[in-house]
Amino acid sequence: MQGFGVFLGVLAGTAVTILAGLFLQSRKQKQQEGNLRFEFELNIHRIDGWLEDLTRYRNAINGDALHTFFGYFDLSKVIYPTANAMFLSGTLYKKLSLDQIGKLQVLFATFSLGGEQFMNNQMTKTKQAFEQCRSSNDMEPWTTELKPEAVANVDFWEETFQEHRTTLDQIVQSLPSTVSG
Repeated sequence: MQGFGVFLGVLAGTAVTILAGLFLQSRKQKQQEGNLRFEFELNIHRIDGWLEDLTRYRNAINGDALHTFFGYFDLSKVIYPTANAMFLSGTLYKKLSLDQIGKLQVLFATFSLGGEQFMNNQMTKTKQAFEQCRSSNDMEPWTTELKPEAVANVDFWEETFQEHRTTLDQIVQSLPSTVSG
């Protein structure tokens, strides 16, 4: 009878350990989901700020006042450590669709140091071309060729940022809204 009691004790201890492990794993997973949601909401806020800056940049271009714009687009400041950790562990595949994961990959490529350098270098070259036309008192190349190209670049970035904002918003909406802990 004593052996049976020991057996039941071991069995109960194993069950408690398994249940505690499942509880802790579930809690960790919910915390990760909450962190992912927070990071994406923060990134949406950053994109909104960049869209406002793009509007100011467009206004400076259209007003032939590009010399008054001193904005910098720090795209690499997008945060995604939770998304990256969930991607590496495979957890992200359980939470998001293939389409959402594909869009996130494009988003994170855009909002990288390389994307930041590309965009800001493009803007610097535009500003330098404007300044050259302005200092030589020959605004015709600016008006006929360079300005329309600059506006087209702003259109591209606005569309790209809006698409990425929509992607993040859709993902946030698909995640649970509360984290119990």
